[in-house]
Amino acid sequence: MSFLKKHESDDKKKKLNKKIDAELPFFMTIVTLLATSGFGPYTIFQKIKDMDLLPNVRIESIKIIKKIDILGQDPLVVMAETKERASEFGEFLAGWVSAIQSGGDVVSYLTTKMNSAFEIYEAQQKEKANKVQTVIETYMTMQIVVLAIYIIVTATSTDGVGTPPGPDELDPLYLVIIMPPGVTILFLVVAHKITASKIKELDWKKILMFGMPGILGAIAIITLNVLPDYNLFILGGGLIASAIWPAIKFKKKYRFALDAESATSVIMRDVAEARKAGLGPEKCVIQATKRKDYGLFNYVANGIANKLQWGMTLDDIFGFIKREVTNFQILINFKVLFEIISAGGGNVKTLDSLAHVAEKMKVIEKTKREMLQPYVMVGFMLIAITGFTTLLVIESLTSLGAQLEPDEEKSAAMELIAKSRFELLGIAILIQSWIAGLFLGKLTTGSFSGGFMYSVCLVAVTIGAILLIQLKLFNVASIYS
Repeated sequence: MSFLKKHESDDKKKKLNKKIDAELPFFMTIVTLLATSGFGPYTIFQKIKDMDLLPNVRIESIKIIKKIDILGQDPLVVMAETKERASEFGEFLAGWVSAIQSGGDVVSYLTTKMNSAFEIYEAQQKEKANKVQTVIETYMTMQIVVLAIYIIVTATSTDGVGTPPGPDELDPLYLVIIMPPGVTILFLVVAHKITASKIKELDWKKILMFGMPGILGAIAIITLNVLPDYNLFILGGGLIASAIWPAIKFKKKYRFALDAESATSVIMRDVAEARKAGLGPEKCVIQATKRKDYGLFNYVANGIANKLQWGMTLDDIFGFIKREVTNFQILINFKVLFEIISAGGGNVKTLDSLAHVAEKMKVIEKTKREMLQPYVMVGFMLIAITGFTTLLVIESLTSLGAQLEPDEEKSAAMELIAKSRFELLGIAILIQSWIAGLFLGKLTTGSFSGGFMYSVCLVAVTIGAILLIQLKLFNVASIYS
């Protein structure tokens, strides 16, 4: 029992340390910039304990403050003891204490640790991008393997190519109908595990409210057999209709997030440069946020300038930003900026360091997106091509048996079976394309909501493939007719 309790305790500690380590670069940034402004450790922890942006570091800061205020312990002693409980966090504090006690250059130590932490953070982001690339490649391989297995099983069947299986035999067509959507759903779970969203997901209730009528309408028309020759196009139209509203809505949110990310680094740099010219801190912020070239972020940036001119407090202004922006890194930048200003304006070096950090965050995120973009485009093309190829191969194989059958009645019956099998497969491919769009969107934007725009495109491509095949523009079976 004692062994199990110890193992459970160690596991819990590892999970906590992992959460703290994820927040460490931003914690080091706050500590470094506040220390550069002249704050001591105790005052810095007092400020951090009120920051809900770093929940795990905040808890550790509260524990440190309690030991100092309630137990009367020396701040440096408490900070040094933290090393026993949290690995990287504790080591950073221990080094900070050592720099203070030895009379060394504390700001230089903190700056070095901050830069080192961001180098590690950048390497971690590249590693995450590599994981996403691997997931996309594996997913594409799985889709191709399923199609290849079907072709091999069908081509080597004892009844001949294009002949439906007997009542006691397993139809290989179900490999293509069931497995691809199943594989995609499995990879959706994997994508959720390895990517984190910086943009809030759309309200699923609204997605259902705008999306379900199209899907239900398509199902009703197909079930009632109103237009039997156009069932696949009706279903495709319903799937596209269900994704149009969330696709448009999320595209605007994603554009806003990109504009906010770009604008934040520009604002931080403008504030630093204006401060070098001798302007007061509030005037620096007003001048930087009054510009009109921030795209969709203009509303927030200009709102900051207006609220400062109206005399609102920095806490109220940050609350306004927090209501409009969900990106953690943007919020951290503005929170640190306002803390520096509220502490007396901050010196030029501090604001310059903050601008450098904001620019580094922007570069890291932009590099990550650029690394993923080619793979996502390749994935998009492969999904489209695989869907077209699958439909083409199935239609050709199922029609081939009918064309090779000398008996006209049997040939006509086989044509009907081939048509029904193609329609069944078309339904599966359309659904597969719709789900695959969500998968690509999750990997690209970090949000499932970002996949609806890909779903619309993939379903449209699949509809085009179905139309081309039904018009007999591509038909392998015609070679043998």
